[in-house]
Amino acid sequence: MEDGRIRDERITASSFKFNLASYVPPRARLNFQGRAAGWVNDYRTDKSPWIQVDFVGTVTITGLITQGRGDIDQWVTEYQVTYSDDGQSWNNVIDADGTPIKFPGNKDRNTLVTTRLPFALRTRILRIHPTDWKSSCSMRFEVIGCY
Repeated sequence: MEDGRIRDERITASSFKFNLASYVPPRARLNFQGRAAGWVNDYRTDKSPWIQVDFVGTVTITGLITQGRGDIDQWVTEYQVTYSDDGQSWNNVIDADGTPIKFPGNKDRNTLVTTRLPFALRTRILRIHPTDWKSSCSMRFEVIGCY
């Protein structure tokens, strides 16, 4: 995502703060800089936020790298991951017992946290579901895998 190979319109979310362009999903690219450096959900109306990437075709995903919002102390501290081939039917990334995994997020705004998935995903769409955050649901991220 960081290098721009994934086009802006392929990065979408359940919401973005106040519907302002300064908080849109494409700002979630790893190491995005400037004012409002990251995607921020609209906390007023969106209590179950998510952000996703549609790769258009099937890709292999092995992990994620996350960061907090670069210009203020806001970050996701925990998240879950789902994936889909059609945007209608979703699968959770689960542990050996079939329970959706809660992955550790960030502890500050800029440190990179790399998470390896328990298995390689072959999918078209990857969705991150923040489940806990510091101050506000804000993040930047990168997808690890083969595009």
